[in-house]
Amino acid sequence: MASWIPSSRDRFTPADFAFLSSRLAPGRENQHLWTLWEDPEALREMLDLKEVLRGLIDSTGPLSVSASFYFYVLTRHSFLDAGIEDPELADYVSGVMAQRVGADPKDVLKGIPFGLTHAADFVSILESAHGRLRFHLRLAAGDQFLVLTGLFPGFLERRCQRRGAPGIEFYEEFARRVYRDAADSVEAPRGAPRRLLNGLSECLPVARRSLNRIAEEYVFLGE
Repeated sequence: MASWIPSSRDRFTPADFAFLSSRLAPGRENQHLWTLWEDPEALREMLDLKEVLRGLIDSTGPLSVSASFYFYVLTRHSFLDAGIEDPELADYVSGVMAQRVGADPKDVLKGIPFGLTHAADFVSILESAHGRLRFHLRLAAGDQFLVLTGLFPGFLERRCQRRGAPGIEFYEEFARRVYRDAADSVEAPRGAPRRLLNGLSECLPVARRSLNRIAEEYVFLGE
């Protein structure tokens, strides 16, 4: 995929390979695993193994894997359990999460949850944007609310209770709409993942609930 498109599998590290080898071929020659590691389809099949997921979640010591690897494995297995089988969706969503979690809170387009967290903020910006910038802002809006509704549902629920702000379903629907608009945009750059964005728009309610489970069970993000 183009470099501006969020992806986890394009950002795996040697430490990720070392972790995978320790789980699938401990104490053995792992040269054959390196061959599989460099084959995208074989790598997908390896990462789909439950042994890899258990290795992450059952580890009693600090993990040396990258955020991209960690989020991809958790997202892929959670999506498979929910019936979302396209690995490209897991790759994109986990790539977004790896970008957003731990991002500079002063970055209004990526900072979570202190950046732009109201749909009205994005609507206001989109109204004055044109051309390719409008496409990228739609994508940024979808990504922002994908992470907010998926990993920070408590933040949105508390804001709803205390200030009467819209609930999670409102922001989920907003994300679905901007992903769909981005997929259909005539301003999209060449190579834009239109099929993927349409697919994400359609499955987002199920994907969001899967991310909620990841946040509850595996990822501590504070209050």
